[in-house]
Amino acid sequence: MKHLLYKLLFCAFVSALSSANCYALKPSKTYAAVPDTLHLPFEQNTITTSDNFHLNSWTFLPTKEANNKVTLVLAYADAGNMSWWLSQASIFSQMGYTVVLFDYRGFGASDPFSIDSKMLYYTEFANDLTAVTNFARKKYPGNKTGIWCFSMGTIIASLAYNEAKPDFIIADGFVTNPSGIKEFYHQKNDEIMLPASASTYESALNKLTTRMLIFSGATDKVTTDTSVTAFKKKKPGITIYKHKGGHMEGFNLLSKDFPGSEYVGVVSRFLKIK
Repeated sequence: MKHLLYKLLFCAFVSALSSANCYALKPSKTYAAVPDTLHLPFEQNTITTSDNFHLNSWTFLPTKEANNKVTLVLAYADAGNMSWWLSQASIFSQMGYTVVLFDYRGFGASDPFSIDSKMLYYTEFANDLTAVTNFARKKYPGNKTGIWCFSMGTIIASLAYNEAKPDFIIADGFVTNPSGIKEFYHQKNDEIMLPASASTYESALNKLTTRMLIFSGATDKVTTDTSVTAFKKKKPGITIYKHKGGHMEGFNLLSKDFPGSEYVGVVSRFLKIK
């Protein structure tokens, strides 16, 4: 029954992603599902940022017996809201992790924020991730606290790094060059805009010193394996796990016993969790 729930949640996640444009910001205020209707144990919290925005957050807690004392703060990609990530959160929590989901400002039930759908990201989202990471660290002080980020969320994690101070970063679809993403979609006749601060993004990457695991897809045309490999030359301490799929497809492909089972294993081995 537990694995059936995982599969149902994951199918909903894949369906939601496939129905959205895979570029720029497409926030949704409507939740595809909520944890209590799915009978998933969770905590609901409202987290206030340094600039006084209120963010909606759900935390999935492991059982006392399974608890591995690791917190994952999930910084998702550019579309939907945190309900799209219920599958991943519930699976990781069943495997012993404390998983904190949240909605950026302008997404889900977090405070409204004016969003231009042509923007790749807003630097204000880094304030959101910083507030949530600091909240999680204080809420679960005995845990190692890391950021688990996808695509646009990897930009936000890099920008938030100095203030959020994560113990580690797990990245999927890692963005090494926002201008390259803009050019990629320009060639497809899709207009993308970047904040003015995008020109300093390389400086933010240079400041990353924490442990980092990057899932990289061989057929990823957006955040290419080539760009990730080049990044490792600058940061030889990072770990890259390569899979055969495309952009953010690792969780789907690295499944054996249940959705994401091998993916969780890669993360646990990286963090040296038995």
